[in-house]
Order: sequence, then C-alpha cells, then structure tokens
Amino acid sequence: MSDRHAGDAGAVGGGGHPPSPRRSIINVTDLWVALIILTGVGILWYHSTTWAEIPAFVQRGLAPSLFPRIWLGLIGAMALFLPFEQYLQGERGKELNKDRSKPIKPITYLTMLVMVPIAASMEWLGSVVVILLITVVLPLIWGERRMRILIPYVILFPPAVIVLFKFAFKVNFEPGLIGLGFK
Repeated sequence: MSDRHAGDAGAVGGGGHPPSPRRSIINVTDLWVALIILTGVGILWYHSTTWAEIPAFVQRGLAPSLFPRIWLGLIGAMALFLPFEQYLQGERGKELNKDRSKPIKPITYLTMLVMVPIAASMEWLGSVVVILLITVVLPLIWGERRMRILIPYVILFPPAVIVLFKFAFKVNFEPGLIGLGFK
C-alpha cells in the first residue's frame, strides 16, 4: 500500500496536477483603477454643479449642466465594468495580466506631458487652435512621418470634429484670445 504513490513524489492532489487557482470575479488592480476614475468623475460631477456662470461652449443645444454630465456618466459606467473585465473575457482575460506586467512605455508619459499644456491653453488659444495643435503634434510625437497620411489627416480631421460637435451636438467652441471659435 505504501508503494501506491512512490512514482509521483511531489505530486499535488489527484493526478499529479497542482490545483487550479480559484479565479476571482474582480481584478484588484482594475478595481483600484476604477476607483480612481470614479473619484475623478465624482469630483468633476460635483464641480459641474457649482458653475455660477455656464461656459459659452455649452450654452446652446443641451442643457448646460447636462453635456459634461453625459460624458462623466459614460466614463463612470465604463469604469464600473473595469474590475470585471478579466472575468468577463473568459480565457482571453488571462492574457490581460501578462500584458499589464510590462512597464508603461515612455511615449505614454510624453503624450501626457504634451497634451496637458495644450489642453490647459484652450482658454487662451481657443478650441479650434487646440484641436489643430493636437491633430498636428500627436502623430508627430508618436513617430508618424508619412506625409501622404499626415496631410489629409490634418486637413480633414479637425473640420470633421468641428462640424460634428457644432451641428450635431450644438456645442459652441471657445474662441480664445485669437478669436477662432464658433458660437
């Protein structure tokens, strides 16, 4: 009887396979990310309730407080699903942790370093100039050098964004000090 397990020394459980780890429905890393996003959404939502004067770019079309809250609500709703993403993906969800173990690429920080000042300058430069700057600068810092792609993109994308938001969503564009804007 003692010979029964002699050939599988070190085996765990029946059959020599280690027990599969219990798969959690919630990914703790994603939970923290979702909590940070939801905290930001909450702060911005509260901030939108304190506006004494409504910014000009949201005065027409939707109710002034509704437009930013729609976006904040969508971001919050997506963040609620984030901790469950790995579980909902099934077998493909196992790959998520492998991808997340890689360090964040420096281009991510460079993008943030470039985007924050450009976005913060919207009040002075105006919405249209900021859209143009972002359209030109981001592809260049990301390494795009093919002019046959860049030129049509820079010519067509900003007007498409402006037309969509101006006419479909009735959003006014802050003119800034330069005066390029659409009311």
